Amino acid sequence: MNQSSALKDQAAKSGIEVAAHHVRVGKDVVELLTSGMYVSPVSIFREYVQNAADSVDALPDGADRTVSIDFDHQARSVTIRDSGAGIRAADVLPVLLAIGGSAKRGTSARGFRGVGRLSGLAYCRELEFRTKAAGESAVTSLKWDCRRLRELLSQQSGVSGLQEIISAVVSVSSQATNDRASHFFEVHLKEVSRLRNDMLLNEHLLSHYLSQVAPVPFSPEFSLAAAIQKRLSEHGARRPIRLVVAGEQVFRPFRDVIDQAGSDKSLKISDIEFFTIADVDGEVGGVGWLGHHEYVRSISSTLGVRGLRARVGDLQVGEANLFDECFKESRFNGWTVGEIHILDRRVVPNARRDNFEANHHFANLLVQLGPVAARIASRCRISSVSRTAAQIVQNVIDEVEGRLKEKRRIDRSDLSKLKASLLRAHGKSKHVDDETTRGRLVAKLTKLQVKLSKVTPRRGPAVMALSEASRLVAKLVTNRAQAEKLLQELRKLCD
Repeated sequence: MNQSSALKDQAAKSGIEVAAHHVRVGKDVVELLTSGMYVSPVSIFREYVQNAADSVDALPDGADRTVSIDFDHQARSVTIRDSGAGIRAADVLPVLLAIGGSAKRGTSARGFRGVGRLSGLAYCRELEFRTKAAGESAVTSLKWDCRRLRELLSQQSGVSGLQEIISAVVSVSSQATNDRASHFFEVHLKEVSRLRNDMLLNEHLLSHYLSQVAPVPFSPEFSLAAAIQKRLSEHGARRPIRLVVAGEQVFRPFRDVIDQAGSDKSLKISDIEFFTIADVDGEVGGVGWLGHHEYVRSISSTLGVRGLRARVGDLQVGEANLFDECFKESRFNGWTVGEIHILDRRVVPNARRDNFEANHHFANLLVQLGPVAARIASRCRISSVSRTAAQIVQNVIDEVEGRLKEKRRIDRSDLSKLKASLLRAHGKSKHVDDETTRGRLVAKLTKLQVKLSKVTPRRGPAVMALSEASRLVAKLVTNRAQAEKLLQELRKLCD
């Protein structure tokens, strides 16, 4: 018994049979699948690049895997073109008008809901799909009249059925060509809407966005990329596409050194740590990497590398803050550089790709990311303690060097304070995490101790600064009451 028969039998047992003609899909579904689907309008480019990546993935090894995005600012149009197999003319209508019925479901393709191609409908005057399969002699074009679509979706329109709406706004044509060998798929957004900062025609903004979310290669300026790619390939990672936006190839934003605007400190990724996440069956459900740096401060969001990020099929899911909840202090995710490539197909991106569907497979992922987040937080704290210790030691060095450069004689009290400061600085230097920095500071401290040992103080009785005596009392006398009495007597002697 097939599923349809089973559903009919179930309905019959309830005493009411539901026929196909009872079901009506309203026009509002189109709005939900376009402007209502995505948080940011630029997400439409991720959807079209995703479809293009699936198309070129089907090509044989050695084939051109280029996806290009070109802009005509005067005509306010954008064209996204891939070198994939294209769609045969006979399949254009059943494939491109299958709303929410993608043939990719159940395959290894990145997309599978069959709605991404509609994402551009809300942001242009006309949306055109042009395609050609190898061996055919014509290019087929399917156009959506988006202005007419919006009119029919308005409340004043009497047309309410989804099928009626689509048949009224979609047209198909073909154009003969002598190039039977070529194959491609092209998305053409015409008369693009003018949004804030004209973002849909801002090639720089879109390049930066796609460098983060699209399946593009690491930059040649990231020397640790080969090690990451090797580890991902061991777990079946797909080859990246060659994405060209406005004539420039797009690479992932990671670099060995990344300048931070408004700061004299660059972000330097110096080391890579790999980790794996097990699925509920104990198999490898995810492979991740962390790019370690100096952990000086929270990373600027404008760099495009901030936060532990999730990727499925080498496409980013969500934003930089997706895993904030895995950190006991969410701010430490802002200090993080890294990715988790999810292999468990039961961890499913939601329709908007801004998060994952809530199930126990995703919950398992979050739980296992907890220790990873804890390690990052530990590095942040150690780095903070180390920087503070290094600054304290350097301040002592500056103070002693400055005093030694003065021409006036040092009395016994000052000499006592300076020697004590160097001793405390030696102890504090143990908390400096970087071996090179620690060695440099200790060498300076030792050199200054030798210099102070040669200083002859001004004549007078043996003197120890009260502050140093107080520290020794606090350190060596364990009984607090007795320590306080002793300190009081020492103060009286100094009055």
